[in-house]
Amino acid sequence: MTVRFERTPIRWGLLPLIVLGGAIGALARGLLTLPFDPPDASVSGLVMLLSVNTLGSALLGLVNGAVGDRVRLRAFLGTGMLGGFTSYSALAPLLGVWPLRAAGDSPGAAAFTGLIGLIVVIALPFAAALAGVLLGRRISRERGGRE
Repeated sequence: MTVRFERTPIRWGLLPLIVLGGAIGALARGLLTLPFDPPDASVSGLVMLLSVNTLGSALLGLVNGAVGDRVRLRAFLGTGMLGGFTSYSALAPLLGVWPLRAAGDSPGAAAFTGLIGLIVVIALPFAAALAGVLLGRRISRERGGRE
């Protein structure tokens, strides 16, 4: 049995929308997180980044649920703006340092704290994205839009 992958052609016309949306999203995140910049491994730094990622995930779910197959709008709002707004790359290293600081000298406590943190970092934005998708689909249906 062979598996074939079909290559999707790049839609270069969407690139300016994605870049512009990404710039706007990154600027919005920067303005929102300015009091905490640069994020550190403190509880407030982690809560700030988790909040940004959870809000961004919820909005991304909402966009994907509500705009349907409108490719340009999804590229600008979803891939661009909300992709630039969320910051999982900044959250990952903090999640690696925070358990060590929080647990002190206990490796077991650090591992447990890290595991709980990882679960929260994954579960909370996932739940927010799911809620956003469901709300977006409901809005789309009420408007008589396509899904």
